Amino acid sequence: MSSRRTLILIGAVVIGGLAAFLTLNYVRGVESRNAEANQLVEVLVASGAIPKGTAADDAIAAGLVEQAERRRADLPVGSVDRNAAIQGQVAAVDLNGGEIITGSMFVSDTQLSGSNALNLDRGNVAVTISVDEAAGVAGLIQPGDSINITARVSQPDEGSPLVQSMESAQGDEFQLVQPATAVFQDVNVLAVGQSLGEPVTTTDEDGQPVQDTAPQGNTGLITVQLPPEDAVLLASVRDSGLWLTLNRPDYEPVPLPFDWRRSVFSGQLGTSPYPDDDAAEPNDGQ
Repeated sequence: MSSRRTLILIGAVVIGGLAAFLTLNYVRGVESRNAEANQLVEVLVASGAIPKGTAADDAIAAGLVEQAERRRADLPVGSVDRNAAIQGQVAAVDLNGGEIITGSMFVSDTQLSGSNALNLDRGNVAVTISVDEAAGVAGLIQPGDSINITARVSQPDEGSPLVQSMESAQGDEFQLVQPATAVFQDVNVLAVGQSLGEPVTTTDEDGQPVQDTAPQGNTGLITVQLPPEDAVLLASVRDSGLWLTLNRPDYEPVPLPFDWRRSVFSGQLGTSPYPDDDAAEPNDGQ
């Protein structure tokens, strides 16, 4: 019996020690969570009334948006702590003052109004052209890209398909049957199909912003923005076999004179079309 009592006593001590350890850890965890919840962090707060549609930059300049400290436990989802997070945007809802500012409270002009016209640069209009997959760079063009637009033009002299004339064998020129020329360079793509490349935001019955995704997919419809007089010109050549080329972001327009006759092609000379490439040197056949 003495041995049994000893074992029971040891077991009780072990269980009691384990219970004390678990209780201590629980208390420490609660204290840690409470300390974290009560930690003060910096956030942006509306210090006064900010009507819906007010530019964030104006509100900041007027002192209606200030940095303040709030308990972490009181922060709403999406709270912001820097002016840069809302600069260039407008208030999506009426703020009465005292609210902790979240990212959803300020949106772009386009998101607030739902008007695609606000995507246009000042002085430009939108115009849409239709191209097939080959002429549209296989659907690789996206909103915001820079493109060149070429069109077929009439040559002064109708001729047969691309062949050498009798004189060309003696150093004369080739004649292009359907020559094309650069109509516009470095044109900004506004939309592809109905996609502007970004979510479109509307408001619900309570005036809260609701994001919806614009239809995706390349339909062959490319909308670009141009000055009004150039939009008229583009409409004038829309049936002239338009062909698009995709530019690098650092592309700079260069003169591209119309040339419907060619005396020679780079392939005949054995040269690369890339002038800076090492392979651009003529191939002497060795």
